[in-house]
Amino acid sequence: MTPLDLVFLQSITRENLNEFFSPEAVIRLINIIESQLSENAILKIQVQELRDEINRLKGEQGKPKFENKNQKPPKSTDYSSEEERKNLQPKPNKGRGERNQKVKIDREEIVKVPREDLPPDAVFKGYDEVIVQDIKIVTDNILFKVELWYSASQNKTYRAVRPKGYQGEFGPHIRALIPTLKYGCNVSEPAIHTYLDYFGILISKSTISRFLTKDLDMFHKECDEIIKAGLSSTRYQHIDDTGARVNGVQYHTHILCNEFYTAFLTRPHKDRLTVLEILFCDHEMKFTFDSASFDLMKTFRVPNKTILYLQQNVFDQTLDAESLEPWLQSLLSDTKQRDSLIRRIKEAGAISYYHNQKEWPAIEILMSDAAPQFAHIAFIHALCWIHEGRHLKKLNPTMTINRELLENFLKNFWDFYQELLKYKEHNTPEDARRLEQEFDRLFATKTGYDNLDERIQRIAKNKQELLVVLENPEVPLHNNAAELGARVQVRKRDVSLHTITAEGTKAQDTFLTIVQTAKKLGVNPIAYFYDRFTNCNAIDRLAVLIHRMAGVPPPPAPIS
Repeated sequence: MTPLDLVFLQSITRENLNEFFSPEAVIRLINIIESQLSENAILKIQVQELRDEINRLKGEQGKPKFENKNQKPPKSTDYSSEEERKNLQPKPNKGRGERNQKVKIDREEIVKVPREDLPPDAVFKGYDEVIVQDIKIVTDNILFKVELWYSASQNKTYRAVRPKGYQGEFGPHIRALIPTLKYGCNVSEPAIHTYLDYFGILISKSTISRFLTKDLDMFHKECDEIIKAGLSSTRYQHIDDTGARVNGVQYHTHILCNEFYTAFLTRPHKDRLTVLEILFCDHEMKFTFDSASFDLMKTFRVPNKTILYLQQNVFDQTLDAESLEPWLQSLLSDTKQRDSLIRRIKEAGAISYYHNQKEWPAIEILMSDAAPQFAHIAFIHALCWIHEGRHLKKLNPTMTINRELLENFLKNFWDFYQELLKYKEHNTPEDARRLEQEFDRLFATKTGYDNLDERIQRIAKNKQELLVVLENPEVPLHNNAAELGARVQVRKRDVSLHTITAEGTKAQDTFLTIVQTAKKLGVNPIAYFYDRFTNCNAIDRLAVLIHRMAGVPPPPAPIS
């Protein structure tokens, strides 16, 4: 409740009570009640959590959670918008016949009717074809008898070389199966060990761990290639982040992707400098101080005297981190909130350098949610419509009139979303102008439900970012590609909890990147790993496949 609401309620007396039966006063009272009910619900949860924590510190237990069958289930906390955002065009019904066409037939078997069951006049009418899918998992343990020859004249022993992929104690099929189970099927390492043990494979848990973390240079290299190819494959990129744990410490896994690849990059922080470090790939981060960077400093609320000092000393210069450090130290020796100010200065300089450098392509359009660390990095920042709709769906009004207002506005919101989807398929300048006008009209709505009106106003402020599609129809309207990648990391965290070492963290990022990218490119992950372990090179580099599917020329081959 706001102070104005309190003044409003205190002004009601018996003498002026009739004056408060006007529609405006009733709506205001409804909003006050709605606000109080919402605050009370939040406070109840917080009080119970505090009580449970106090009991826990005393060595006792918190309030038990039990199911009351007579109690109505609470409102769902699922704020996804799958049904609302689906394209309303009917989808073809995929029958079993279409599926059977994709099934690889390994052998045929004729099932005969016992001849003694047939009457004398029975006539053969052909076959009824039925496909049954099955799989056999058998060991293929090989005893290699490696020839040894000795030449007395040369005093030298000649030893035969085993086939590619069979150099160690375990063959390429097991080597390919282990990362596929771990990162393609989200199986824990103990479960992988149990699975292999069922088939009589004598392998230790430490060996499985070593296969997943050691000697992975060829995969790390291919992961770097995937990211570089993915960044140059489309004008736009998706980005998101989710929590990760490294040896018990909170980290953040950043997801960078489009329809051709998904990259996972785990870092200690998720601020704007970290995002820029990811986008710089393996290039050195530098800082350019030009008019654009100083404009960004004003946006980041760097004090004017600091901006003036930097303009006088480093204007029109590009510095590396080591060269920049003395200027920052001399400037900020007695400044409060020093670390925050240094970070904002570096962000502005790094963004300006990122936009101006020519060594690798800077992202033109970045699609994300409204998290502040993603703003200003790309030339154009696009926001996700699904996130905006989710903010509306999180409203849980108690009053019937407010529920109706919310439902009506959500219907209009998703109707407009459908119009944008149609525009992506068939777009004209006239349609763009019409949709912009419809946006202004829709998000100028005043419903009288205060919480809803506040969120409508917030959406209206993001007009430029939400309507990027009007000038760039190829840009998606949502950030689901990155959210699906984040979901992969979350499911991995559910099974494996956390990584222990930096080496293991890098291995997880690499394998997740390869597996999820392979799926998008139509490459079977287990076939990919087998190809790499046997060095057959029957499957192209994933970076090459990205460029091929995106229809862009591949980068020039490195000079050997």
